[in-house]
Amino acid sequence: MRNRHYKSRRGRQAPAVSAVPRAYNPILRLWILRLIHLGGGLFGDRRNRSDISRDAIEAAGLPPMEGRFREGDKAQVAAAEAEFRSLLLASEEAEPEMPSSTPIAQNIEWLGEAAGLNAAERTILHFVIIGFHHPGLENALDQMGGLSLGSLQALLSRTLGLRPSAVAKALDPGGALTRTGLMWVDTNANFPFRGKVEVLAGLCDRMSGRHRNAWSLFRSAFVKAPSAKLTPAHYPHLSKDLEILTPYLKAALLTRRKGVNILIHGGPGTGKTELVRTLSAHLGADLYEVASEDARGWPVEGNDRFRGYRLAQTVLAHRENHLIFFDEIEDVFRPKEDGPRSSRSNVSGVKAWVNKTLEENAVPAFWVTNHLFILDEAFVRRFDYVIHLDNPPRSVRRRMLEENLLDLPVDAGRKDRMAEHEGLSPALINRVAGVARAVHPTLGLDKVGPVLSHLLGNALEALGHSRTPRQAVEVVTDYRPELVNTDCDLSPVLGGLRENGNGRICFYGPPGTGKTAYGRHLAEQLDRPLLLKRASDLLNMYVGGTEKLLAAMFEEARAEGAVLLLDEADSFLQERSKAQRSWEVTQVNEMLTQMEAFDGIFIASTNLMDQLDSAALRRFDLKVRFDYLRPEQSWTMFQDAARRLGIEVDPAMKGGLSSIGILTPGDFATVLRQARMNRPRDSRELLGRLEAECQVKPDSRRKAIGFSERAS
Repeated sequence: MRNRHYKSRRGRQAPAVSAVPRAYNPILRLWILRLIHLGGGLFGDRRNRSDISRDAIEAAGLPPMEGRFREGDKAQVAAAEAEFRSLLLASEEAEPEMPSSTPIAQNIEWLGEAAGLNAAERTILHFVIIGFHHPGLENALDQMGGLSLGSLQALLSRTLGLRPSAVAKALDPGGALTRTGLMWVDTNANFPFRGKVEVLAGLCDRMSGRHRNAWSLFRSAFVKAPSAKLTPAHYPHLSKDLEILTPYLKAALLTRRKGVNILIHGGPGTGKTELVRTLSAHLGADLYEVASEDARGWPVEGNDRFRGYRLAQTVLAHRENHLIFFDEIEDVFRPKEDGPRSSRSNVSGVKAWVNKTLEENAVPAFWVTNHLFILDEAFVRRFDYVIHLDNPPRSVRRRMLEENLLDLPVDAGRKDRMAEHEGLSPALINRVAGVARAVHPTLGLDKVGPVLSHLLGNALEALGHSRTPRQAVEVVTDYRPELVNTDCDLSPVLGGLRENGNGRICFYGPPGTGKTAYGRHLAEQLDRPLLLKRASDLLNMYVGGTEKLLAAMFEEARAEGAVLLLDEADSFLQERSKAQRSWEVTQVNEMLTQMEAFDGIFIASTNLMDQLDSAALRRFDLKVRFDYLRPEQSWTMFQDAARRLGIEVDPAMKGGLSSIGILTPGDFATVLRQARMNRPRDSRELLGRLEAECQVKPDSRRKAIGFSERAS
């Protein structure tokens, strides 16, 4: 696997001779002659006449090899070897120096100062960069064959005239070259020079050009982050986290505290990147991002990105008020399922080495991922603070829509409906707004809103969400709180909730009796958003998935200050003694725990009160039964429905209506929806449809309906 990688790198990056200035010719001659000597001379045991390339022969100042020797002519071979030794001696006596005024030399100087490289480390890096650019030197290095660490150290010492101890220190894993990620040695096996020694991705290409300053050299490793577009006020759902994290980072920057690492995780497009930029701007710190592509636009692979991070840490360590941002870390850290021989391009070192990197970083760092589950727990435990950033709550989604659609003719009602989409992310809002803005001039003013809804629906559907938000329930009857039949007066309840701001209430009773509708009314009266959840929103096929969604539901309500209304709550509060599977018990336990810890307003709605766990019943501050409509309430709703349909109300229907006995507000809503397809001709037919709705109810067997006989 490694050999294939090595060959592909050579094929892609093979440089031209012109990449190395002529000022290097004297030192190149000495290097190549020394390498030929180390390989046993022109005709050593490891060589034949085709080994040394024409580029290497020319750079060494040797005469061309082609056609000079007759096979088996020892005198010619001896003469050639003598000539070679004479050239080597002359080059040694000339003592050529490394050029100092070339672009490569200037860049090495800048890089050495920024990364804290000593003289030997700069010389070795300089040599490696030239070797990657000059075909003759590359060929001479290849002639040395597979290199162990010891033979590599000897090669560099003898070729560059450095002390062996200085070379060994420079190549040590704890040395500046490796620590900064600029250069490293593969110690897994013996490889030729170009496979044994590697350089940070993109660095060789950038080193040969002229730059205004050292920062341009780092472009393939890390770059200055774009300016933030938002403020902390755009993240009210993270207010508690930001209240802790902001002063913590301020103190870390002020005291130069080491090992400060913040992990932010959540789904794609939820605003994680913008949150990091916003926090940095709020702190007045300069933010640098680890590059994901090099100067040519080619993607930077996982190992090279991690080395780019290490270089950023080194360069920025002695500068005040800097932060580092490492995005998409799932491409770098080894997933749990990957074995030590995985071919994935990620951090392949031992955990201890990665953990040490996290514990000793001098510059506070943000680490961001879309997939927290693939990270090894040993890494996750090293982060000081972990933030989960999911799609923002409804109030924040509404604000983002307002800001992004400010210049587009979209009415408030449509924005309200779009904000109900739980799958709506900041990136998605920005994208569909951009498309709508681009086609806006060719559309009529009345078409912009529908186009936005269509674009949003397409995108949400592609992401696995419904085109229609589940909370956008159509209301076909005018809601009137006096038209619900409860076993207690709800007016004091509303006042108590308004005064205290918290409470756990259970609404129970037959379907359609107005439990959910009253929850909506309650939220409106309290001037709070409503977070409506159903069992189908929370059930998850994976072990522990439902429990996580339950916890997230309460957290979302807490962050938004919403009235939380859970419909079909019996799915998560059933009697545990009757559970047949262990996960049924854990779901109830999680639900009870979250209820106990929730300090807001929680309403559980159920049609199956007799199936609730006794511990759940004790946790409700109030239990309210919603029953069938009283006769006078049914008559009021009947008159309202008839007027809505344009039907004259026949007073004779009042007696027949009161005899039904099991009418609910939901029955009237159903009949009004039916009327869109088949409008009733008169109030008698309207009454007949209400009776038909009630006949299919289980309670119709226990309560007499009997309308047909009495009204005939």
